[in-house]
Amino acid sequence: MTPQPTAANLAAWADRPHQGTNRLYGRWLVAARIVWLSLAGLALVVLAVALPVFFQAVRVVRTPEAAVPGQLPPADIVLLQQWSVSLDVYAAYQTGLIAVFALVFLAAGALLFQRRSDDRIALLVSLWLVLIGVTGNPLLDPLIRDYPAWQTPVRFLQGAAIGCFPIFTYLFPDGRFVPRWTRILAITWVVWIVVGPFTPFTVGDFTGASALWFGVLIPVSMGVGLTAQVYRYRRISSQDERLQARWVLFGFGVVALGFLLYGALPLLVPTLREPTLARVLFLNFSETVLLVIPWFVLLTSVGIAILRYRLYDIDLVINRTLVYGTLSAGVIGLYVLVVGGLGTLFQSSGNLALALLATGLAALLVQPLRASLQRRVNRLMYGERDDPYVVLSRLSQQLKTTLAPDTVLPGVTATVAQTLKLPYVALAVQRGERLEVVASAGESVGDPMALPLVYQAEGIGQLLVAPRAPGEAFTPAERRLLEDIALQSGAALHAIRLTADLQRSREQLVAAREEERRRLRRDLHDGLGPQLASLTLTIAAARELLRRDPQAADQLLGELTTHAQAAIADIRRIVYDLRPPALDDLGLLLALREQAAAYQQAGLQITIDVPEQLPALPAAVEVAAYRIVQEAVTNVVRHASAQYCVVRLHIDNGLWVEIQDDGRGLPATRRSGVGLTSIRERTTELGGTLTIESAAGKGTQVRVWLPLTKERQ
Repeated sequence: MTPQPTAANLAAWADRPHQGTNRLYGRWLVAARIVWLSLAGLALVVLAVALPVFFQAVRVVRTPEAAVPGQLPPADIVLLQQWSVSLDVYAAYQTGLIAVFALVFLAAGALLFQRRSDDRIALLVSLWLVLIGVTGNPLLDPLIRDYPAWQTPVRFLQGAAIGCFPIFTYLFPDGRFVPRWTRILAITWVVWIVVGPFTPFTVGDFTGASALWFGVLIPVSMGVGLTAQVYRYRRISSQDERLQARWVLFGFGVVALGFLLYGALPLLVPTLREPTLARVLFLNFSETVLLVIPWFVLLTSVGIAILRYRLYDIDLVINRTLVYGTLSAGVIGLYVLVVGGLGTLFQSSGNLALALLATGLAALLVQPLRASLQRRVNRLMYGERDDPYVVLSRLSQQLKTTLAPDTVLPGVTATVAQTLKLPYVALAVQRGERLEVVASAGESVGDPMALPLVYQAEGIGQLLVAPRAPGEAFTPAERRLLEDIALQSGAALHAIRLTADLQRSREQLVAAREEERRRLRRDLHDGLGPQLASLTLTIAAARELLRRDPQAADQLLGELTTHAQAAIADIRRIVYDLRPPALDDLGLLLALREQAAAYQQAGLQITIDVPEQLPALPAAVEVAAYRIVQEAVTNVVRHASAQYCVVRLHIDNGLWVEIQDDGRGLPATRRSGVGLTSIRERTTELGGTLTIESAAGKGTQVRVWLPLTKERQ
């Protein structure tokens, strides 16, 4: 769908920053304007002088000794007269056509000069339009043939018109010479244009000594310019500059196609060489349709590229031109092949049956051929947009190869960008309140469209896709395809997150195990070990005193008993830290009741609200629930100044543990202490959730959810 010019687009175009390298200032601007006005004035004078001379020349019968473009041989003049077209009418038509061509280009150049005379690219293009309007036709040949005094200014204008093209390719669209050494070629062109008319090697003279220059140097120089444009388009240009380049290339492509058809049609269609109505029409309208109108298309394309390139969809124009241009050429080729081939085979010329047969074949094949061309052109320009199965299949192939986050996500974005030929595709992951781009392909331009990545109703990120051209909207079919891609990408992203979480959990388990081993080693080495060593020394000392001082030995054995009891207490503490013995002896519910009874001695009334029986819980969940209740109730006793506390446990898609008190609540500027930090860590280790609600004077509620497998529930 072609985007229509909108107020927003116009405002964006009007507010776009001017590129500093394009602007002319001060004396350079004044000098450039003087040069432009001088050349434009000279072109107008030459046009005014050349038009009547051309009219008189075309009214003359063409002879081999003094032929000029536009003149007709005697046979064509007779043919025109048979169809009631006089030579004067033909000459007036050709002269008027050239006059309209020249005036339209002059007006376009003057308009561009009036709008953007301080922009070097616009100034060069406007001058080129003025010069090509006067010199880009056979108007000037009769003038320099009949009036040699005009040869120098005419050759100068022709040289300037030709030289503007390579210089334009060196500079367009940002005004910088790319590559830099093309600046030397541009200077050479300017010198040649100025000096050439006074030498045998004039730029605009395609005969004599200049033929070599025209046949070799000009094509090479223009080839360098086109190569520079390709290099600039692929390596340097921004998206906007590429859009401008596509407009200009489209215009030149239409002109080249017009010249190709103008030269090839008389060779391909024999009737155009015979004295028929087709030749009369070709003589009168072929130049208009195949040469003049394409130049107007070029003029429009260049103007849009400079002034309005954001407002129209060049890709759609190119798409339709490729489809219908190729379709027309194919139908014409089929017609010529059938009529010419069968006519030659059966030695029959002008057979009505063959013409009808060719027309019928063309009518039958036009729709399938158009559909086939449309698919191929769409694949060339839009990738696999018209074949969603291919896109999803390639995406699935990419996803099943690996789930490594560092390869699969860039692979997804690259696959989507390549199959749909999108300039920018990215995957952004939700990190709290912000989105973080974790993989991208292409260059970000404008505001990309965001599609949510959802897994089981949870938003986990966004798929960002930029349209192929600024301001272009995706079609409904493309949106549906992108939404399907977002669904698959969301599932893949969730799987990658689970894989990463699993890996992180494994690392945490290993770290926790090593930390526990380190704690046990420290407790045994620093606590129990020295105690046992001390007991050994004490026993040895008691044995020595036993014979010579029994009383001292008895006192020493008494101390030994105290130390042994302390060692036993340390061993019990270490064992208790590994797993509370009450859980094994009493079970979770009775262990909690026993724990509550111990705290009630401190004056706190604790109610244990639990079901009569709980299913068998995993050891890790059981220990975590016991420790969480222990830490929470300890906080209530120490900090809440509460009178009443209730502990609830129940099963609902997991184990819920709630501790609520009627104390003073948590302060507004609270910081998590050791107890709350321990509760949070134990909850996170098991993949649960923690919620703490508190209000001043209304107590605190700690709610913990610990996941259980289906079998445990």
